[in-house]
Amino acid sequence: MVETIRRVRKMLRSRAAAGARDRPARAWTQSHHRLTAPVVLLALCFSAVCGWILLEGRRATEARAAEVATSLVSSLRADIARNVETLNLSLEAVVNNLKLPGLDRLTPEMRQQVLFDHSATVRYLTSMLIIDETGKITLDSRNSQPSQQNLSDRDYFQIHRDNDSVGLFISRSFKSRLSDRMLVGFSRRLSHPDGSFAGVVLGAMLQDYFQSGFKDISLGPNGTVTLARTDGVVLMRWPYREDSVGSSLKRAELFVQFQQASSGQYESPGELDGVKRLFVYGQVADLPLIVVVGQSLDDIFAPWWRQALAIGALMVVLCAVTVVLAMSLNRELTRRNAAERKLIVLATIDGLTGLANRRHFSRTLAYEWRRAMRGRVPVALLMIDADKFKLFNDSHGHQAGDRLLQAIAASIAANVKRPSDLGARYGGDEFAVLLPDTSLGDAAALAERICQDLSVCCRADQIQRGHAHLSIGVASLVPGRGAKHRDLVAAADKALYRAKHLGRNRIELATMEDAGALAPEAGPQTDDDARAAPEGTSAVA
Repeated sequence: MVETIRRVRKMLRSRAAAGARDRPARAWTQSHHRLTAPVVLLALCFSAVCGWILLEGRRATEARAAEVATSLVSSLRADIARNVETLNLSLEAVVNNLKLPGLDRLTPEMRQQVLFDHSATVRYLTSMLIIDETGKITLDSRNSQPSQQNLSDRDYFQIHRDNDSVGLFISRSFKSRLSDRMLVGFSRRLSHPDGSFAGVVLGAMLQDYFQSGFKDISLGPNGTVTLARTDGVVLMRWPYREDSVGSSLKRAELFVQFQQASSGQYESPGELDGVKRLFVYGQVADLPLIVVVGQSLDDIFAPWWRQALAIGALMVVLCAVTVVLAMSLNRELTRRNAAERKLIVLATIDGLTGLANRRHFSRTLAYEWRRAMRGRVPVALLMIDADKFKLFNDSHGHQAGDRLLQAIAASIAANVKRPSDLGARYGGDEFAVLLPDTSLGDAAALAERICQDLSVCCRADQIQRGHAHLSIGVASLVPGRGAKHRDLVAAADKALYRAKHLGRNRIELATMEDAGALAPEAGPQTDDDARAAPEGTSAVA
């Protein structure tokens, strides 16, 4: 731009030098070009920049729409997979329970309880049925007197009768002959000892489950959510249309894309209504199910068109547009800086417990170690491990395990009060407490308070009360020349594993053998340290 202006100025000077007779006109021309050329060039450059911004805004809008749809698909896939897996486990349990010896000698009530003890946990499950090889219902999880309906004409019966390797089968949507409600069947084959067909075990899930999950999703007036089998049969579509349920999408663009990848996105007119949409799809785990979220391109780009028109109008007043863009850039930079500061905070916190994460702990330990080395003061460390946590987690579930970890973290946070102290989740069910300028006895006393606080915290919880046990290793070292902060971690870790080896639910203090040459220079254990060490712990030699 600068070179062009220079050329224009040079040309104007050459014209002015041609003669004095036309000097007034030439002077006006020179002034005109000097004023208009930069403005025209600025307008052209600004128009190009605005055009590029609008194009990028369109791409960003489409990318955001795809990101939102991808998030929705992931959420729906996870929810459906979780509930279908729960139902599948219940079906497998029924199949296995039917093989129990002496089952036929139980009372009908006891037999029903033994067979269907897991089925109550499945959401939107109407009942579980055992159907013999003729299609007759022999047992019903909800009724002691099963219906006399014959179900041999259903697809979930015929597929298992004709094929012994189907595994879990997901049927078409069908209307119940008893309640007239729409259901989706999940079935598994039953076999005689010789491998011949013995019937099926069926779990019927209300179609309302899929409707309740789909109807609350906001995708605009022309958005759709579809659940289909991998053979193209539609199980559910929202907005709900009765004629679309059970139809086939096998010829749709979806299955052209699905053959290439089990998840992805594409743009195509809708198979049922012809509306052009951005579709994001994904297979539900390893099940023969596909979730498809479609957003109308008109709905996606409606806000962008309004923005484009607004920017186009503002382009007439170039100076105003420049100011607006500068202000907008400043706001974006401010917002980005705020977001970066927030991310820095989040990067130091463990999401489950609220304590510091291991990365932040390592950085703080290195800093405090150097500070203690300069001041020749001790640094104490507690290594804490939840006793038998894996067994507790497997017995009571991940949510109960998360609550126990949060209770441990709350006990640590309640007792770590100095600004320089730091409680952290070290990994899994292990925690660490860093205590700068703290003796071994004071660190052991803090460990005892953490154990007591956890017992009080878990007292009201019937599940956690019997598992509020901690093994704690305590070490306190004065850094010497050539020492590394890893030595402190190693000493506390050895004490921790000694606590676990000696029976768990105890506090062990690091010995000279654990600490080596880096033990505190205070010498033998003081009376205060001995009093602070709980019963059953070892002391520093």
